[in-house]
Amino acid sequence: MSRLRPALAGLVLVTACVCAVVAFAGPPAQVPPSFAPATFEAHLRFLADDLLEGRGIGTRGGRLAAAYIEAVFRAAGLVPGAPGGFLQKVPLEAFAPDPQAAITIERGDSRIRLVPGEDFAVVNCGQESGVLNTEPLFVGYAITAPEEDWDDFKGADVRGRLLIAFVNEPGRDDSTRFRGRALTLHGRWRTKLEDAARRGATGMLLIHTDADAGYSWDVARSTATKLTFGLADEPVRLPMGGWIREAPARQLLRLAGYDLDELRRQAEQKSFQPVRLPVSVGIASRLSRSALAGNNVVGVLPGAGPEAVVLTAHLDHLGIGRAVDGDSVYNGAVDNGTALAMLLGLAQGYARTSAASHPTLVFVAADAEEEGLLGSIYQTRHPAVPLEHTLAAINFEISNPWGLTRDVLVIGSPQAAFARAFAPILEPRHLRLTLDQTPEQGFMFRSDQLAWAQAGIPAAWIDGGTDYVDRPAGWGAAKRAEYRARTYHYPSDDLRADFDYSGLVQLAEITSALVQQIGDSGTSAWKSDPELAGMKRPDALR
Repeated sequence: MSRLRPALAGLVLVTACVCAVVAFAGPPAQVPPSFAPATFEAHLRFLADDLLEGRGIGTRGGRLAAAYIEAVFRAAGLVPGAPGGFLQKVPLEAFAPDPQAAITIERGDSRIRLVPGEDFAVVNCGQESGVLNTEPLFVGYAITAPEEDWDDFKGADVRGRLLIAFVNEPGRDDSTRFRGRALTLHGRWRTKLEDAARRGATGMLLIHTDADAGYSWDVARSTATKLTFGLADEPVRLPMGGWIREAPARQLLRLAGYDLDELRRQAEQKSFQPVRLPVSVGIASRLSRSALAGNNVVGVLPGAGPEAVVLTAHLDHLGIGRAVDGDSVYNGAVDNGTALAMLLGLAQGYARTSAASHPTLVFVAADAEEEGLLGSIYQTRHPAVPLEHTLAAINFEISNPWGLTRDVLVIGSPQAAFARAFAPILEPRHLRLTLDQTPEQGFMFRSDQLAWAQAGIPAAWIDGGTDYVDRPAGWGAAKRAEYRARTYHYPSDDLRADFDYSGLVQLAEITSALVQQIGDSGTSAWKSDPELAGMKRPDALR
């Protein structure tokens, strides 16, 4: 058992007092929290203001956001969830991009020089010399999945090698392999880089296509225009990693005597063997790193017992970056100001209810989600409430600012268990459950619910669905697709006059019902679910 932290010790004392009052006075009425649209709008207006400069990690704007969230938690009556208060320092290392980075490919008298930003995007996260010269090894999709009887490495020694691989995973049109179109954890690009690091590789270039990645090259190449972050205590880190576009990847492979399409066909087979590419690849990228601290903001609302439900949303966005149409402030109104407004509104709503009417609640505004869920990973390693007392984590990401829906989106693990928990909640409200409509994009693995699932905690991202009240069929799906194509991770993600905050009220009410359902029923059976067990990080397998 983990040693109780000071915050938890106080929580146990408060819980004991609450239980004593309940025993004397009898069970209280189960009065759910109430919410108002103006509450969510007020929080979003501040969090998405230019004053916060896009809430960049380790920046003044990020610190302003954390200070605001702490003030709301304090005013609501939450108790600190970190040893030193509400702010949990997240030790990070920041790696600066090298604008003069270069990749050259040579074989005999032939030489290709790639253009940074247009052809590739790499970050040096540990190559002290700043130069990597090696013969690359093509490793297919770079996946080892025993449960699928799949191994792209076949025992190859990749220590000191530069690996080249496809993103995503094989068999997307074959439902019998992996999960067909639905991306699994194996296809996540960060998983590939992390595995390459554990194997001792010195670098990895992932071949980018919009179809494989699920987003445009503009998103991938932003790696080369901003700081890259990692946890300071990460035991293994890949020295050099990044992306190469399809066209220059074809050039590299052609110079090595191979065709990309043929290699893809080979990589789709279990019999695939790593392919030595007889070219010399030189990557020059200066190493520039510095230490800084992010801030999780953690507050605890004592409840009916020591068992807790985590409610979380990430506070960071992209800060100030490359100007688009004259605007360089990436305000992140929808991503993730709407979700932060949800988190703060829930804290205020629950604070007005009886402690005995809900489980203990841990509110986590997590930092550095945009850099690989770093704040949430750190929180799961240093939790406000020990993991053995944590029932579930509910994550908010890009929360619905467009009005009431007839459906509720749930992306989580174990998915079937969350679906069963929602059934008695949605039916009397005449709502239906919607699962991930674009499973090939792997949203389960792109937000903070993954960090909790990888720590063995049932976790889900919940949101309004796409069937909007008083809107024509297909309007919601088109609205979200338009947002992803034109606004997501652009400065245009700003406060809009057409936002309808009734959708956030609806989501908050559904969340409070789910929290009560989880608190009443528990999740001990969920934690042994094979789906959840398969999510665990290597450092959590103990």
